[in-house]
Amino acid sequence: MTTPESIKYANTPTATENVWGVGLKDAKRQSRFTAICDVTQSVTGLILGLFLFCHMAFTSSVQFGKDVFWNLIAFSGGHFLDGQDHPSFHFIFVLFITICVTLHALCALRRFPTSYHQCRDIKAHYRLLRHPDTTLWMIQLVTAFLLFLFVFPHVMGMLTNPSGFDPNLIGVHTYHSGMLYTFIFLVITELHGMIGLYRLAVKWDIFAKNPERDIIDQRVGDRAGLRKTMLIIAFLMIVCGTLTAWTNYSIGAEQVEAGQEAARYVIPDELNWWK
Repeated sequence: MTTPESIKYANTPTATENVWGVGLKDAKRQSRFTAICDVTQSVTGLILGLFLFCHMAFTSSVQFGKDVFWNLIAFSGGHFLDGQDHPSFHFIFVLFITICVTLHALCALRRFPTSYHQCRDIKAHYRLLRHPDTTLWMIQLVTAFLLFLFVFPHVMGMLTNPSGFDPNLIGVHTYHSGMLYTFIFLVITELHGMIGLYRLAVKWDIFAKNPERDIIDQRVGDRAGLRKTMLIIAFLMIVCGTLTAWTNYSIGAEQVEAGQEAARYVIPDELNWWK
């Protein structure tokens, strides 16, 4: 049974109704698989975005000394249970993050252009609008492609060597990777993650609604403020990450110069929180 024409076209939708999808009950519904992929991409993106903050706090502890970093690594490795490191703890956590990255990447592939014509249309759309959100989307598209090249070798190295979590060994790894590689990886990761959290906030409509203001003007204003906040946070994350990378690089350089690339950090008993 179809909706009669007199009812279907009885109302002319307003701009707000068109933008926010009000009155689409008669539209053809797509497969649930599309919705499942969209929700999966959003949830995994949120998990990974929040993980970036935790990861930054965790790794930045090395700036307070190798003993602080070692104690945090020991905690994540279950050292507090029996005084021994459990590489399986590191493996399980990295595996969980890897699964989130894989699911997020597979779901995001649906939005990648698959032909020259689609790339041309995206470029034309970007040049026509010149909207800040469109620019951020383009940056996220480029960083997403680059992350395919960077993130999987990064996590696979940790999965295959879960016992390599150590201040000295991490420093040596950073030294051999080089500051340029580490900095590029840092920038594309933080930009992609922070832009992703911003777009997720816009998509899930977290803006407070004020009935005294026009709904569209209000959301545009709130979005601009959130966008500036996101860019400031991304900048601060990159600065903090660069300082942390330089500290690790310096530690690695010292180990290499001393001919102790494979030497693990031995923490004094008085500095061991879990002794």
